[in-house]
Amino acid sequence: MKLAGIFISGFGFALLLSAQADLNKDVIQLAQLKRDVAASLAKLDNYTCVETIDRSDRKKSQEPFRHRDTLHLEVAVARNKELFAWPGAEHFEEGDLAGFVGAGMISSGNFESAIKSVLLDNTSEIHFHGVGEIWGRHALRWDYKIPYNLSAWTVNINGRGGRVSETGSFWADAESFQLLRLQSEAGDIPPDLLVASITNTLDYARVAVHTKDLLLPQSVELLVTDLKGAETRNRIEFSQCHEFSGAASLSFDQPAPVAQLPVPAAEFDVPPGLEFSVHLAQAIDSKAAGVGDRITAIFDAPVHYHGSVLIPKGAMLEGRIRRLARYTTPHAHYLVGLEFSAIEFAGKRALFTGEMVSIAQVPGLTPALGTSKTITTDFGIGGHVITSSYEDEIPIPIPGVGAFFMDGSSFLLPQGLRMTWRTTRLRK
Repeated sequence: MKLAGIFISGFGFALLLSAQADLNKDVIQLAQLKRDVAASLAKLDNYTCVETIDRSDRKKSQEPFRHRDTLHLEVAVARNKELFAWPGAEHFEEGDLAGFVGAGMISSGNFESAIKSVLLDNTSEIHFHGVGEIWGRHALRWDYKIPYNLSAWTVNINGRGGRVSETGSFWADAESFQLLRLQSEAGDIPPDLLVASITNTLDYARVAVHTKDLLLPQSVELLVTDLKGAETRNRIEFSQCHEFSGAASLSFDQPAPVAQLPVPAAEFDVPPGLEFSVHLAQAIDSKAAGVGDRITAIFDAPVHYHGSVLIPKGAMLEGRIRRLARYTTPHAHYLVGLEFSAIEFAGKRALFTGEMVSIAQVPGLTPALGTSKTITTDFGIGGHVITSSYEDEIPIPIPGVGAFFMDGSSFLLPQGLRMTWRTTRLRK
């Protein structure tokens, strides 16, 4: 009996060690994710992006969303604060985003503050949920909550606003621990907002911007349902991210010195209004590609300006995959976005921003997505009436991004695919 007692105790101890090992694994994974996010957010100082906010609404969840307006802002991070400016403005402004934008629905903190408050500010209670899947990738999921008195989330709807508490989840890649998504549900919503629910979803990806690898929100969807069931939606995109060099005066700490910096390429300027043809240097396969992947296009002919060659044939147009979103309704398709940000050749480099004028036709490629809807109204003995509607959905216009749809559950943009782009005014 004594030996049996010793065996049972040993078995119980082994179970305890196993449970402790699993607990430690979850804790270590979360700590690694926090370190990665902290290091990434520290790099955002002195960087600015264009924030495009597409606002739409519908009276019932069964109806399609109706576009209301699109806002283009510039957002920058300085000393843990998000600053905003209208595109081309000389100064960034600190303060309430709602007051800056004016009417309509606005939620603050999507560029940096949202994930910082969840993972780094020691205001959230976090519990490991398990392993799931995001975009076909194995992902670790944690659930969290932030009480009202510690929350930094504020919402403004048509001039009325206030703080809300948070509950939600975040996901990280199971192998690299890269943050993939943050989804938040609002609680303790101020009664005067007349809102039943608020959901905010941020999708993240790593993006190479010049010499730095930045973790940036790729897209945001804010969905608000009022007390009558009507829904208002903000879809937000960030693009044209670059190191701040504007006329506005921002104060930052000096970066640590870096030894053995490479000799920089000679910079030159590209004026707006130049139209040119390029072709993809590599194929883009939806089965292997991902948002943030680098892409390169080659100039098909020299670009002339004021009678001389500004950009030679064979120069490289560098960029990345900006959107690669897969949808199953109304049928299987992808929303694809390509963004180019620099031109390089023979030791010279220019920052680039432009708009895609055209793209060669390949199977499945379409600039707009056709959707149809049929409604049957039954009048009993009197019969019924069938009404049908057809709409074209176009991608949200994002400065500097050429967007289009690809039909099917997979696609291939071939090497050599030709596109025509036109330069637009570069933000300084």
